[in-house]
Amino acid sequence: MDWISNLPNILLCQILSNLSTKDSVRTSALSKRWTHLWMDVPALELDSSNFPDDNDFWGFFDNFLEFSQGLGIKRFDLVYNVDEHIHEDFVERIDDVVKRGVCHLSILNELDVEEELVRMLLSLYSCRTLVSLNLYCVAFDAPGLALVSLPRLKTMHLEAVKYDGKWLLGAFISRCKVLEELTIVTDHGDGLEVVLVGSKSLKVFKLKSMRSEETEDECDPTILIDAPKLEFMSIFDYHSKRFIIDNIGPFAKVDIDLTFKVEDVDSFGAMIIDFLTKLSTVREMIISARTLEVIHDYYEWELLPQFANMSHLHATFLETSWKVLLTFLGRCPNLQSLDLEFDSFPEPEEIKLSFVPQCFQSSLQFVGLKTPIRVEGTLSEMKLPILFLRNCKVMKKLMLNESFKNVIKKIRGIPKMSPQFQTVALSNI
Repeated sequence: MDWISNLPNILLCQILSNLSTKDSVRTSALSKRWTHLWMDVPALELDSSNFPDDNDFWGFFDNFLEFSQGLGIKRFDLVYNVDEHIHEDFVERIDDVVKRGVCHLSILNELDVEEELVRMLLSLYSCRTLVSLNLYCVAFDAPGLALVSLPRLKTMHLEAVKYDGKWLLGAFISRCKVLEELTIVTDHGDGLEVVLVGSKSLKVFKLKSMRSEETEDECDPTILIDAPKLEFMSIFDYHSKRFIIDNIGPFAKVDIDLTFKVEDVDSFGAMIIDFLTKLSTVREMIISARTLEVIHDYYEWELLPQFANMSHLHATFLETSWKVLLTFLGRCPNLQSLDLEFDSFPEPEEIKLSFVPQCFQSSLQFVGLKTPIRVEGTLSEMKLPILFLRNCKVMKKLMLNESFKNVIKKIRGIPKMSPQFQTVALSNI
């Protein structure tokens, strides 16, 4: 430890900034040199539940702010769960942190929001140093739009946040001019009806719903996306009346687990056509069984657009719909990698080609098959991999999960159409 103690304060503080505040404080017992060094660390990490009571928590917080006056706070992480929330006291302290040039701010509120909303301070909306913002279970009041200016904010995670106004979040996003990564987790009673994700800089967008089964009839907000630089989009467990994509990056990767509340079949069909058309430029797609199911129920598959850029597809099926799969593959002429998960084995008579998709002829090199593990084998266990081995002309690898272990030797002995074929292997896909 002696050689470390001889380092200049600026380096020691940099080292301590990588520790939690609790561990940083513990270093004060090392020697006199370290006694007050933790107070010069430009980072503060607090969890109110680690203190005996509210007085000890606020006392520690106040002492840090007092003894570190003039010190910038680059990172502030707060887990907030006090016995009595006093808005004015909370705002005063967080405002002090914001005005010290905070770059990375995280506030996770664990109070019962039905009893007391923890509202964010107005100065947060105009923090010119903020780079990342992580908020959980807090409330956003509606400021004047002119007050919102976050010129350096690149990453924002908003989970179970309450919004004072159905358009507030969209307006907030539009004022973050360099935002690159956005995560939104919607919740019951969040006050949102429409979310406009309009950003010329956004690269990553993740959307998830926390609505419980008890609130199933209450849809998630309508989403409108206009993000021409978007590279990755993940939609998980989301249930909405409308989901509109105006613009995303031309070679994006998407992970879609999305269902819709259908009220008017004709208008819904038109929306699905537009939704899939706007996704037709993606490079990689993961699509859930229930999303495929709702598309299958309401979509005219002959109108399915071509996915000319798509090189990888991962699709899951709750109930086998071989026709849907073939139609989809027929619209992916340049597909190179395919992963399929089946909730149940397809019936043997279903496993046939009414036509040979173009990707089988020219591009499909890697196939992964995952089916339920059974004690006894079925005819489908052979027919499913055989279909790909005998029809894919440039295939190199076939990866199978454990459900095929009883027939793996027979599958390896099947003649392959592709002269480039390398291996059939079991894998934890």
